[in-house]
Amino acid sequence: MKNIIRIILLFPVVFLMACSTTTWIVESQEEVDRGDYKLLNSKLFLQKVGKVTPELPVAQFRLKAANTFEYAQRIKTDRYIQKYRPRWGFLALGMASASLGTYSALEFSESNKQGQQIALFGASAALLGASFLNMKPIGEPQPTGETRLLRRTGVFVDTDTLDATINSEQLASYSIRYRDRVLLENTDTKITGNNLSINFLEELNPDIFPGEEDISIDLDITFNDSLYSYEIPIRSIFDPFVVVSTTVTALRNEARSNSQNILTDLAQGSQLRLVETQGDWVKVLYGISENWVSANDVDIIWRPSQFSRELSVVAIPNVPFGSVDVERDIPRLAEDDRRRWGFIITNQGYSGDLPEKAYAYRDGQLIEKYFNNALGIVPTQTIKFQDISGNQTAVNGFNRLVSRINNREVDLTVYLNGYAEIDPQTDKVYFLGTSSDSVASRIDLNSLLDGFANLPVQKLSIIADIDFIKGSSKRNSLDLLAATITTQVPNSTVVFSSNTDQRSYIYAEPNGVQKRHSIFTYFLADAIKKRNTNWTEIRKYLERNVSFTSRSIFNAAQDIRFFGSDTLSLTD
Repeated sequence: MKNIIRIILLFPVVFLMACSTTTWIVESQEEVDRGDYKLLNSKLFLQKVGKVTPELPVAQFRLKAANTFEYAQRIKTDRYIQKYRPRWGFLALGMASASLGTYSALEFSESNKQGQQIALFGASAALLGASFLNMKPIGEPQPTGETRLLRRTGVFVDTDTLDATINSEQLASYSIRYRDRVLLENTDTKITGNNLSINFLEELNPDIFPGEEDISIDLDITFNDSLYSYEIPIRSIFDPFVVVSTTVTALRNEARSNSQNILTDLAQGSQLRLVETQGDWVKVLYGISENWVSANDVDIIWRPSQFSRELSVVAIPNVPFGSVDVERDIPRLAEDDRRRWGFIITNQGYSGDLPEKAYAYRDGQLIEKYFNNALGIVPTQTIKFQDISGNQTAVNGFNRLVSRINNREVDLTVYLNGYAEIDPQTDKVYFLGTSSDSVASRIDLNSLLDGFANLPVQKLSIIADIDFIKGSSKRNSLDLLAATITTQVPNSTVVFSSNTDQRSYIYAEPNGVQKRHSIFTYFLADAIKKRNTNWTEIRKYLERNVSFTSRSIFNAAQDIRFFGSDTLSLTD
């Protein structure tokens, strides 16, 4: 009897130790069995790797194999362990019931009631066991990592991409196109070591690409009956640089035309790295600083990245006015005379498609100094304009002169500096204002000169340092224009800095003399500085020096055109 009681009491202790179970759960009906497969197909192809950059302008491709396999699908089961703990209420009730049953069984001490005693013990044990069977799971089932694949349920087809293993020579061909032009067509290029490399620096000439930022080439590769097409921006291959296309351009610390923001002048052919474009201005890298030049004064070119180590920059120091020989020691050739008047227009800060007119402001300042210091024109009777925008502004300036003269007889000297063009339909000469509006900027020189001729002038000199940026071979345009003055004013002279089919050049030698003026204006001032005030002497000096200098520096003709009286004096 005591043994039975021990068994009943030992049962809960043993059961408390058995508090976990394991089970197999079906996870998938279509699990892919990677160990049960067969190869259906294998195809070689090219895969692009890396990026094309100016530092590494190479398109790289890796030979890959696309292998198609058929895999078996099976039922997948995973094994889990679940832990349990007793439900304490049921356990307490079961233990109480078992204790009561055990106590009752012990009361049956007579031998004839031994069967009932055993029955009570059994019932007590059953109640206690039932209370332990009603267990509560602890947490989620924990996987053991054991997996079983059971019966086959289907097939799964998949393609794996791997580095190719080849035993025979593989060939590819490629072509490079720019717009509708085929730049290169290469056939039967051998793929070496599973790699195909196309070096654009070896295949492309950067000079064929225009100076535009958003352009690209098309690369087509044919391999294993497949065509691979890629669009590659030129910026990924080459870096943009600029080359100064005008004789001189100003390097500025801000994107606006101002005589105070010029850091230095750059000679024609100077090369700088382009940073960005902004309307009429281009930001460039000069040394380690970012500065600005006029977009109309430079051409954008494409070059390899290492070109930045070979840049050629010819900087002309920005020296103050008075540093050039003709700007100082100006002789006094006449006393101030209230009859003498000066009228000056200098256009430098052009916008739109026209480049900046180099040194136009400085030319105007030089002529003003000679008007006032050498020729006896008082400063208050020198009317000066810079950057007139168009015809209406010119008319306003002329009206100001008319109101100032107020019908008095005067000696008038006019100086014009800027761009000009000739209308191909009418052959009329137009002085160009700085406005970007090509129509509104045209100043009719015939009308302007006719206005000067109708003033009450005793002597009239028109000095036109105009650059025919849109020239013409019809030279009689200047004859007709000058006749507007010479036929109405007997004591008059009209002189142009060049023919209509020529340019008015800057006096700037590459790596040499930098006079910071136009050739014509420099020698005009130099002639007066040498005390030549009669137009006969000035004309000979200009004809002798202007053409010679332009041919020496630019290997191009620049012949002055002179009309009217050459006996006229600027001072008498």
